[in-house]
Amino acid sequence: MHLSTGEHGTQSPAEFQVAMPPSPTCAGQARRIADALMRKWAVPSLLTGDVRLVVSELVTNAFLHSGTDVITLSMAVQGGVLRIDVRHHVTRHRPILRRPRDDDEHGRGLLLVKAIADNWQGSWGVSCDGTTTWCELSVAVIR
Repeated sequence: MHLSTGEHGTQSPAEFQVAMPPSPTCAGQARRIADALMRKWAVPSLLTGDVRLVVSELVTNAFLHSGTDVITLSMAVQGGVLRIDVRHHVTRHRPILRRPRDDDEHGRGLLLVKAIADNWQGSWGVSCDGTTTWCELSVAVIR
């Protein structure tokens, strides 16, 4: 795992980035990181579970579908908005929102991300090159 630092070798209190190798445990690792950041940044606990779920879904998608050799999780709080970015560095994979059938065992992750974003007056999307999936959630909604 590689942690990125801000100027002068210190981590900014409202921004964080970590690169991790893809593995079956990377989503759990990302959830633990998100939990620690939510505590450090004093994000209301009402939002923490949803942040954990968004992080888990986006990292899982990058792991399962991109074929990447590194997944980068970035999180930042600025202007009352919490932004989560998951980058997988592979341009051939572009995550898409789809409607799974009732008996499908997979395919609901981005629907959950969209629902959470809608609930927190936020948004989500995919970069033009398909390498980054992001979600923004309003922290100001619960203050």
